[in-house]
Amino acid sequence: VMHNHSWTADLGSMLNTFNSLNKINFDATNVLAFNPTPSQAAEARFLRAYALYNLLDLYGQYPFRNPGDNLLNAPEVKTGAAAIDFIIAELNAILATVPAANANINYKANPDAVRMLLMRCYLNKGAFANRATPTFADADMQQVITLGNAIINSGRYSYTPNFFDNFSADNTSKTKEGVWAYEN
Repeated sequence: VMHNHSWTADLGSMLNTFNSLNKINFDATNVLAFNPTPSQAAEARFLRAYALYNLLDLYGQYPFRNPGDNLLNAPEVKTGAAAIDFIIAELNAILATVPAANANINYKANPDAVRMLLMRCYLNKGAFANRATPTFADADMQQVITLGNAIINSGRYSYTPNFFDNFSADNTSKTKEGVWAYEN
């Protein structure tokens, strides 16, 4: 069912994923309603963009609310090109204000994590705009290369000799490979 993308709403893991991503979306938007500092706002917007990207990738759409919207009203639902364009605009808007990467902390939003998510957006933009017959603009692919080169040329990352250290209980100090990782 998972490999064939033929799941239904009663598949527990898909429902849990949907609910978890929407909770990130809701919580990040909620943070924005309480006058966060510029770096806190950038981190919240990054997490929201990450959740929205995954919702769009998995379900082809996502619900969107602005901070302070009335929760009794239905949210706007973004799909296709408008959905991915919004995510790209959000990421480009925060790139300069998200806190700089710390050599020992790769589990917080940082400029390279923003660049990495932007790369995924540009790589898949054509498929999100038209899933049946996607086309991929050369300018988008050039953006992927430019963003990737910025990450590679930063000098902050290198391959970890033991691949499995990326997944160890101490993955934040044993690896220099992770741009943005889940802290174990």
